[in-house]
Amino acid sequence: MKGRIYNIEGKTVFILPEQVGCFGCMSQKCSRKFQLVATENRTGREVSPGQIVETEIAKNPLMKQMCLSLLPLLVGFTVGFMLTSIFFPLSRDGAKAAAGVAGLCVAGFAVYALRKRFPSNGYPHIIKIL
Repeated sequence: MKGRIYNIEGKTVFILPEQVGCFGCMSQKCSRKFQLVATENRTGREVSPGQIVETEIAKNPLMKQMCLSLLPLLVGFTVGFMLTSIFFPLSRDGAKAAAGVAGLCVAGFAVYALRKRFPSNGYPHIIKIL
């Protein structure tokens, strides 16, 4: 994606994309006008506002993303369901399902809190200065 450098804050470079959306995904987030995109400058060269740069999106493996976002939710539901079965053996399926949903919510909040505390380094990075 090409863009014009708008602002620089440390190693984070904010660019204003020249195109309004990729042909492949047509993402609504990308297609908003005047949406700044945070990128990293890994070229080692000095950049300044107003320069046109080309960026590349970091590729995260699909399996890693699945494991870090969906698997904890499944485990949370299963643990909540199973713990209710163990500690309250006479409970009905509705109570077990409610405990599973509570476990799902706890796991979802834990994933959210960990992502906030330790954000991924999935920023696009500058590959070329034009």
